[in-house]
Amino acid sequence: MRFAGEGLPILLLTIFLLFPGMARIQASEPIPPATELQQRRSQIGLVESNEILLVAAGGTEGEEVIRDYEYLTGLRSWGGVLILRRDSGAVVSTLFLPAKDPDFEMWNGPRAFPGEESRKLTGIDTVLPFSSLMDWVLKNRDQVKTVYLAKPRSQKESLWSNMFAAETQFLSASRLIHSHRQIKSDWEVSQLKRAIDRTHQGLKAGAFNAKNSFYEYEVEAAIEGQFRTQGSPAPGFPSIVGSGPRSCILHWQENNGELDRDGVLLMDVGARSGAYTADITRTIPVSGKWSERQLQIYAVVLEAQREGIAAVKPGATQREVDSAARRVIRNAGFGNYFPHGTSHHVGMNVHDVGPGRALQPGMVITVEPGIYIPEENIGIRIEDMVLVTEDGCEVLSAAIPKSAEAMEAWCKGAEVLGPELKKPAPKNSDSDSPQRLR
Repeated sequence: MRFAGEGLPILLLTIFLLFPGMARIQASEPIPPATELQQRRSQIGLVESNEILLVAAGGTEGEEVIRDYEYLTGLRSWGGVLILRRDSGAVVSTLFLPAKDPDFEMWNGPRAFPGEESRKLTGIDTVLPFSSLMDWVLKNRDQVKTVYLAKPRSQKESLWSNMFAAETQFLSASRLIHSHRQIKSDWEVSQLKRAIDRTHQGLKAGAFNAKNSFYEYEVEAAIEGQFRTQGSPAPGFPSIVGSGPRSCILHWQENNGELDRDGVLLMDVGARSGAYTADITRTIPVSGKWSERQLQIYAVVLEAQREGIAAVKPGATQREVDSAARRVIRNAGFGNYFPHGTSHHVGMNVHDVGPGRALQPGMVITVEPGIYIPEENIGIRIEDMVLVTEDGCEVLSAAIPKSAEAMEAWCKGAEVLGPELKKPAPKNSDSDSPQRLR
């Protein structure tokens, strides 16, 4: 043994203190139905009775639980531990949660705790107090030969491996979970659509405010304010709002530059619905009117995206989607100005998890070609989210306009505000930092 039985309480206390069992029950954001959560857990490919899946929620102030935990439990409960094992051909689930703590609730509000309510909410077979975890380990550790572990990056594997026999094999749980996360259920697609609707409103607010704004962060505030107004718990990722030369920085996140009045503004943003994030990009002319050169480039990117979307179907690869979009850009003479891939999976993570494989029904990917010409201060990207269907694809974000004319109309809508707003005071260069605190 790596760890004597009498030392288990100390180790468990260490885990609990480092990653406290503080859990918040989500109020307005939806949780998957218990039947859906049960279906997810039943798909986990545990084969032998001596294998277990152990998922440590993690979480602390300012840090959410790991997505694999939320995917399998529906909870955002800090400090919980989920164990799955196969028994008589079925996957059996046990969830360990911190006990109800009025002191914690006084500071942080209600949280999930052991009991019938949590069992019904999650569909978990057995929900026990966190303190019972040591009893479960003592009872089962000699029979466990393989542990598929999912944990926060900040946790050391030894926190868990020391609890089991020295010969116990520890493997990443990603091989059991992530291929399933890649295929979205109808419920998950509904959450992505909800996040997309919120993103649509945020993008409109950003474009509407651009004409009467002076800095990128003003537009960012309008976008993210609209997200929050609609109930998004947070942006799905740091918003990218870049104007002029910064529209050519692929992952610009400082968003502290002045708007180029004659330039473009690239907005790559995503609201959330619960754990699910949207990822949409629109590029607008700040003035409300495209220049001839901007319009030329925009037309090429839009056509490239149409060709990329047309290539999305079961059996196709992301490389084929990329080739279809890239061919348009290359044939237009801008091949050297498209430095990134066209697609990535999206779901609970903005760059979602899963193995590299051919597209299958239920997968959701982005299609986002772009042209970036730093010497002209023009960066244009158009990004939508696309669901792979049985016979092709569905653009989940089709309701968000993207024609050149629509982008002009979005910007011109700000004219109803009347006179331009007074310019904000200059930034204090002695105290302002170009780095974002997120």
